[in-house]
Amino acid sequence: ESDRSPSVDPNRPPRFDGPPPPLPPAVISRDAAGRTTGRAVRLTSPLRVDGRLDEDVYTSVQSMSDFIQAEPQEGAPATERTEAWVTFDHEYVYVSFRCWESQPERMVANEMRRDNGNVFQGDFVGFSLDTFYDRRTAVLFIVNAIGGRTDGQVSDERQYNGDWNPIWHVAVGRFDGGWTVETAVPFKSLRYRPGRAQVWGFNLRRDSQWRNEISFITPIPIAMAMNGLQMTSFAATLVGLEAPERSRNLEVKPYAISDMSTDVAAPPTGSTELGADIGVDVKYGITQNLTANLTVNTDF
Repeated sequence: ESDRSPSVDPNRPPRFDGPPPPLPPAVISRDAAGRTTGRAVRLTSPLRVDGRLDEDVYTSVQSMSDFIQAEPQEGAPATERTEAWVTFDHEYVYVSFRCWESQPERMVANEMRRDNGNVFQGDFVGFSLDTFYDRRTAVLFIVNAIGGRTDGQVSDERQYNGDWNPIWHVAVGRFDGGWTVETAVPFKSLRYRPGRAQVWGFNLRRDSQWRNEISFITPIPIAMAMNGLQMTSFAATLVGLEAPERSRNLEVKPYAISDMSTDVAAPPTGSTELGADIGVDVKYGITQNLTANLTVNTDF
């Protein structure tokens, strides 16, 4: 059962579902039931999102590791080591991965188009953030070994919206033993409960194509392996985050287009017409759960 009583352990945040938060320097704790609690670490200076993982934080802060197979051997340790870090500053949440490979020449990654389904057909990592900690909804972020990405929203653990395309930054790299990923998600791209101290749900995933293996930071049943990031009720709990107070989210996206058409049959040598148009899309966050989308002169 979830421990929702702050009198039981004053160090636990309210509405908490998981083992006690890990005490520094630890960043992850697990209990006998397989529940997991991770701790995000505040940075003193922003990360350079270049995929190198050469900042001091990657040696001074322990990594989250010991991923668990969901497929093909449910519950077994992952065959390839994965290290992950969840850090933050006043502007971004950073999720970083170091993916060790025993046979890096066998890696598969060949898609760079955003939100293309082929991103899932190679080696990739991903993470989910249940920012309202309702164990039903989340936002997902996927990055393959060459920097191809996809993102989306999940509701009721099964309804996926791939049209959600927030601003976030990603870079990948290589090292002698495998490949690396750094991501930076602006707090402004996310919605979350009021208050500075935050408790979120989260999960981490790694897919090894040549091993045909799917693993997570939490145990996921094999029947749910393909959609494991969407299963927020199986996700870990993330503590330690301190988010900026929410402000009204306003996005303005102007556009300009031009076109040229030629009638080659018009005498004497054909005719050419030039055209142009402008417009603007505006997105404004009215409340945490309501966004107004306005368009002046659509581009289609």
